[in-house]
Amino acid sequence: MWVVAALTGALIASASARSGAALTEPATMGVDELAAGQRGWGLSVFRGSEPQRFEVEILGVLRELQPGISFVMARLTGAGLEQTGVIAGMSGSPVYVDDRLVGAVAFAWPFSHEAIAGITPIAAMRGIESAAPWPGGAASPRPRSLAEIVARELPAESLGEAVARLAGPQAAGARAALLWGAAGFADRTVAELAQWLPGLAAGGSLPLAGRSAGAGGGGDATAALGPGGSVAQVWIDGDLRLAATGTVTERAGDRILAFGHPVTALGDARMPMASAEVVTVLSRSLASFKLANLGPVVGAFERDHAAGVLGRLGASAPTVPLAIAVGGPSPRRFELRLAAVPALLPVLAAIGTLGSLDVAAPIGGLESVDLRFLADLGGAGRLELRQSFDGPNAGIQTVLYLLAVVDFLERNDFGAVDLQGLEVEVIPFAAPRATELVGLHAERTRVEPGELVRLVLDLRPYRGDVVRRRLEVQLPEDLPAGRYTLLVGDGASADAARLALEPEQPVTLTQALDLLRSLGSARELAVIGVLAGRGLSTQGALLPRLPGSIRAIWSASGDRSARPLRLAIAQSARSAEPVPLAGLLRVDLDVRRPEPIQRGGASPEGAGTRPPDGASGRPAAGPAGAGRSKEGT
Repeated sequence: MWVVAALTGALIASASARSGAALTEPATMGVDELAAGQRGWGLSVFRGSEPQRFEVEILGVLRELQPGISFVMARLTGAGLEQTGVIAGMSGSPVYVDDRLVGAVAFAWPFSHEAIAGITPIAAMRGIESAAPWPGGAASPRPRSLAEIVARELPAESLGEAVARLAGPQAAGARAALLWGAAGFADRTVAELAQWLPGLAAGGSLPLAGRSAGAGGGGDATAALGPGGSVAQVWIDGDLRLAATGTVTERAGDRILAFGHPVTALGDARMPMASAEVVTVLSRSLASFKLANLGPVVGAFERDHAAGVLGRLGASAPTVPLAIAVGGPSPRRFELRLAAVPALLPVLAAIGTLGSLDVAAPIGGLESVDLRFLADLGGAGRLELRQSFDGPNAGIQTVLYLLAVVDFLERNDFGAVDLQGLEVEVIPFAAPRATELVGLHAERTRVEPGELVRLVLDLRPYRGDVVRRRLEVQLPEDLPAGRYTLLVGDGASADAARLALEPEQPVTLTQALDLLRSLGSARELAVIGVLAGRGLSTQGALLPRLPGSIRAIWSASGDRSARPLRLAIAQSARSAEPVPLAGLLRVDLDVRRPEPIQRGGASPEGAGTRPPDGASGRPAAGPAGAGRSKEGT
């Protein structure tokens, strides 16, 4: 029985060693114990899921290269590293000297003639779990504002800036030995992402080829996640996939230490953790990389700090579903799951939408896009926006608009949003469709309150001749005498004018969401009536045309949030259009109020009578057929 027990224990130990799934922390060697010329070995996967050994020569220590962290410099040989150099995907590969764990391969320099790597000490990595929360560094310095969403014109480079922040910080010109993987994306999108994510290969060879049946050829995928095993931080999953792949440095029970450097530099952030299977290594002069398949999700990364990333097997990380429907001659639908990290979710939604557009309808040929966006905000209800974009960058502008809206929802200053899911519907068109508003006049400019005013609107379709439409606008009954301005334009331009005239500055999340819900689309014709009227904007509420006594009381109260309004919106209306519009025009009217009829005596000549047609008050007869148009407001 003793012999059987001994043999059984030996077999279990041998199996554990082969899988690398160590359940206890190994002995370590500190930086101060190392000297140049010492030799050791490391583990990393170069094919399949089984770690292979490579050789290590210690070159020295770079002291305090980052605050509180010194890095060990080493030359790597064996496993073909003499030809490839340090390979993207080796981040986290454990390095041992005298069978004691020194740390993890973390970074290298592009175009290096040798495989010279920086190694993060294991003591710094083990300190991640007990370290104080680390402030995030990958997010945009500020969330998108409501004004940027209303403007709809964000610089195209802002998408690249947002994606580049995902790469995390670099040190001393070095590049993290991290493998960025994209699968399901078209080559064009991969090439774009490769400009911003070091380590993501372009040109048709995708480092992350797809989803494997299971790391290690089936069975328990966690068995391969021991020291030297391939592990991935999953950002986008589903029909399109985006992940950062590296290597496990140490496993103790269900705790995983990996990468040896920050991935997002976000501190405490939960993201799905998956196994990975390496197909082969592709050697390049700039930086070689692994071709890998993404395995199943087996846990969650919990902390992303300066010395590496901490995860736990069996844990779960929340994701946000994103459904993207691309219309057109060959409609497609994409189902994605995005890592539910507020600082990352906006750009992940943008990447997913960009990738879906490029697969279903390559964006290089798009010059017009209709967008419908729907967000499930849990207890805050639903937010639905419709918008259209026209021109040579219509596809990119659509993606940037989506980025701005989701960024505001996730990182606004008013309150947290419980984002349950996103739906995006995009309909691309191969040519511009916007009709430009080029002229506007009223058949009569001297009017009375409550009158039906006829407007003549000139429009120039894309590559077409100017066409004329007639609109009818019913004026409010309580208009005061004086100048009254009508603004006519597309819904988006009208929103910009409306918020410039009556600036809404929300102070609560509910007010901010209501403002978003009020936004119009370029596929709407909007009419706004504006008059001089002193009022106030305070606490996110508009109080136009206030009596002077009320304004005086408010001013005396010392409320610094109150802002004076010099103009007020008296009426507004919108109607749907079959194609996008572009432009905002104005026409000024002269409002004359009829004098009251004097009763019980003679009245001055003409008093109490209405002027004849063609003078003031009632509209003059227009040209034949100048009635209400079908599309009129």
